[in-house]
Amino acid sequence: MNKDNYKKIGEKLRKAREYLSLTQAQVASILNLGRDAIIRIENGTRKIDAEELLKFSELYKISIDEIVNHKTTVYTENAFARGFEKLSEQDQKEILNLIKLKNEYKSKEG
Repeated sequence: MNKDNYKKIGEKLRKAREYLSLTQAQVASILNLGRDAIIRIENGTRKIDAEELLKFSELYKISIDEIVNHKTTVYTENAFARGFEKLSEQDQKEILNLIKLKNEYKSKEG
């Protein structure tokens, strides 16, 4: 991998961490890495090995392919799913009812 790839990976990991409202210190503690390592990984100035990549993938609940190959579509879907999981059960039901209503409306139009 070249330097640009590490920067893109770092950016992806930073965005995922921020989306989950985790600090670099929290991630460092969970992954048993130093905070400096997290900073350098996110800045793209430190290489990330396969074991670390797996740990980030599991923590952030995004695939390694999504991290390494910069699959933005998958990230968006996963981000939506993670956001949905954070909602209360009532809010989830309301959203599902809106989706159902939208689908019914579309089927009547077509």
